[in-house]
Amino acid sequence: MNERKLKGGVLLGHFDFIRHQWGEEGVQDCIDATGVDPTRLEAEKPYSTEINERILKWLSSTKGIGYVRKAGNHTIRNLGSLSYLVRFVNIKHFLRKAKENYEDAFHFGDLSVLMDAHSKHASVIMKDCNTVEESCMAWLGAFEGMMEITHTKGKVRQNKYQYKGDEYDEFILDWV
Repeated sequence: MNERKLKGGVLLGHFDFIRHQWGEEGVQDCIDATGVDPTRLEAEKPYSTEINERILKWLSSTKGIGYVRKAGNHTIRNLGSLSYLVRFVNIKHFLRKAKENYEDAFHFGDLSVLMDAHSKHASVIMKDCNTVEESCMAWLGAFEGMMEITHTKGKVRQNKYQYKGDEYDEFILDWV
């Protein structure tokens, strides 16, 4: 089995969130606790998901699990030019591109979207993507961020949890 890797841009997004919330002192606290130095990360280079989990677990244990969700939301809303461009598309278009975008940044697992062309509902299935609660919480925030940047009013919830024994993770998006 190949090592589970993700692009450094995701990790840098988490550090940007930490900096935004708690300044350089917060960043230094995270560095001290995790051993991850954001100045040594490259956005396009792949890194082990273990690094991502260390950062998310630090956030959860020191600031609360709700901040992991906020970090996922912040990261998806602040992806540079991509976050600017998606403001001009709707949530359905964004979700149709989700698998391709996931595979660009995450080099493991599988993401698929089940969505009827005429409904205001989607199910996002993630298999072998999340091994800890914090990762699921970050995705929940990311899907909420997707709805925010496409100006879509609605709710996101997680229905299934692979790390708890379900066959896959399932996130449900409903909008008006």
